[in-house]
Amino acid sequence: MGIGARGGPMNHLATAAAPRPKADAWFFPVMTAVVWLGVIMGFGGEMVRQSRAGDLTYPLIVHIHALVFTGWLVVFTAQVVFIRQGRFGLHRTLGLAAMALAGVMLVLGPATALIVQVNRLGSPAADPAFLAVSMSDMISFAGLVCAGFINRAKGALHKRLMLLSTLALADAGFGRWSFALLGQSLQPVLGDGFACAFITGCGFSALALLAPMFLDLVMHRRISAGVAWATAWAIGWLVVATSLYPNPVWKALAGGLVAWLGGQ
Repeated sequence: MGIGARGGPMNHLATAAAPRPKADAWFFPVMTAVVWLGVIMGFGGEMVRQSRAGDLTYPLIVHIHALVFTGWLVVFTAQVVFIRQGRFGLHRTLGLAAMALAGVMLVLGPATALIVQVNRLGSPAADPAFLAVSMSDMISFAGLVCAGFINRAKGALHKRLMLLSTLALADAGFGRWSFALLGQSLQPVLGDGFACAFITGCGFSALALLAPMFLDLVMHRRISAGVAWATAWAIGWLVVATSLYPNPVWKALAGGLVAWLGGQ
């Protein structure tokens, strides 16, 4: 499982830290629970309220996307359980199915985001600029999940990459409740600039993305270069999304794209 055993003290940043079972054994189940909690807090309450009001009037592709996304979380959870139980054969077999599911997500995610915005054209809910968030999350996920697949033989690095990819997917869920929780209290202090938008919209996602690096630093006294670059990639796309969303040029481009797709 470890990939740092052959690395000497001078090249420990070039390889993933050798895993310590006692650390990883609790870390990944806890982070899996964090992902589920963040998503449920972000979407669960809203879905219940809309269902009671008979207002679940989303396009069919939204329901399909929700089903596939939930499937990804279930598969990721199962993979964590299989590793904890030492069922490596099942983990490898399910991993191939997970990669196919990731491919579906990479097509379905952008398609869903675009169709939702097209359906909202001309309504108060229309927000084409939000495509910055949707597309950034998918690009982040794509890079991380591909890196995870490529590095599947390097256990410590692979696990961290797959966790980061799942956190990238869950960003929208985290952002919904973190904005509701922090927005009103921080906006009067920080204003309407980038800092407030990032902290309220992406703060909890960023902290979760930093967790694997923090674990390695505390438990292993070193951070692998692969995990460092992957974390920078994921947080970098949060920065891109936060920067693009209020940008007038981006708003014009996104609005024009959605209008064109909607035949207007």
